[in-house]
Amino acid sequence: MSLLGLKRKSELIAALAGAPGSPQILMELEAQDTAERDAGLALGRDTDIDYERVEELLDQARKRFQERQFEAALTAAQEASRIAERTTEQLRRASWSYAVLAAQGLLEPCNPEDPETSKARALLDRARDVFFQGQFMDDAFLQDLVRAAEVAHAQEAERVRDLLAVTRDSIREAANLGAPIALAEDAWKRGGDDLDRDRLAAARESFVEAGQRAEDARLRRIREVEESIGLVSDHIALARNVGADMQEAEGLHQAARAAVAIGEHGQAGDLLRRAERIAMKGQQRQIERAMQLRRAQVEKAQAIINACEPVLKEAESYDLSATEVRVLLRQAQDVLTKGDYLAGLTFARNAEEAAQRLESQVADERRRRGIQVPASGTCGVCRSTRVTFQDDGWGRCEDCGNTFRWRGAFGVWERLKAILVP
Repeated sequence: MSLLGLKRKSELIAALAGAPGSPQILMELEAQDTAERDAGLALGRDTDIDYERVEELLDQARKRFQERQFEAALTAAQEASRIAERTTEQLRRASWSYAVLAAQGLLEPCNPEDPETSKARALLDRARDVFFQGQFMDDAFLQDLVRAAEVAHAQEAERVRDLLAVTRDSIREAANLGAPIALAEDAWKRGGDDLDRDRLAAARESFVEAGQRAEDARLRRIREVEESIGLVSDHIALARNVGADMQEAEGLHQAARAAVAIGEHGQAGDLLRRAERIAMKGQQRQIERAMQLRRAQVEKAQAIINACEPVLKEAESYDLSATEVRVLLRQAQDVLTKGDYLAGLTFARNAEEAAQRLESQVADERRRRGIQVPASGTCGVCRSTRVTFQDDGWGRCEDCGNTFRWRGAFGVWERLKAILVP
């Protein structure tokens, strides 16, 4: 079968009808339910409106008239009139079919439970039945159908616009609670674009999706606020345990509980954030103070140990018994190394007391050996000569505050001298 050179619909149909497989195709089409066929085929898209033949006959009538062949001109004019009359009916049927299709398109996104939509759909079903039966409707009925479809469509558009506003309010409510609304905003904007393009069904679906996402975000935020009441209470308790003043945070926490009780979760969330921030700051300040205290205690204990070690070395150089001081200093240093600054400070003070008892023996040994306090000296840090010396073997610079030990342990020469000189 070849369709080459065929332009008119009647010629194409004739060629298709004469094809070898056309009987089987026709049987399949007739077996289908009429209501399930393409609406355009059922309502007149297959009509053959022969404009070219009418124009051709009118042209022949004009030429025959000019040639004064009146009988031929009359025949052509009558044939053109007959075809034109039939064409007018076909045009009317085609125009009505598109009007019915347009009404159907207007009613597709409408709510079937709406009274106006139900009325318009009843008229549409009646119109389709008339067209399926090959009959014609009067213009009044067609106008009623079109008017009913337009009213139903306008009401549906108004409902979708109302849904747009309601969804916008839902999104704002969720945002006021502090809930994430990015997904809801995207769906809402997509619905607005569909509404601008008069795609009511797609717009309604987008607005319903946006509303659902906003509601889900709102409920999640409410749960988060209600759950955070206990978490903030724990933060306040921890801060109070380390000595922080939590009076302001407790007041905010009580106000948040009251706001939750009356459904003001947005305000409750703000109050809880403030209370948690205050509790965390108070806890952090107390932790910093504790760390400063710990550092101060460690430094104090280490200073005591450093001060006792020269006394211990000098006493050992005089062959004095310093076992107690040595053991206490070793214990204090070991405990400090393990991080127990309180026990380390206790051992360091015990070592200091023992070193003070040992200093009297060291002083007696100096006098016996003729060791005198220096009259002058130079600071080893700033090279100042304004230094003072104490009898306990320590010295101090008046300019930079540096402390030093002016009397250390015996060297080799002093030990030999002590042995040789009685």
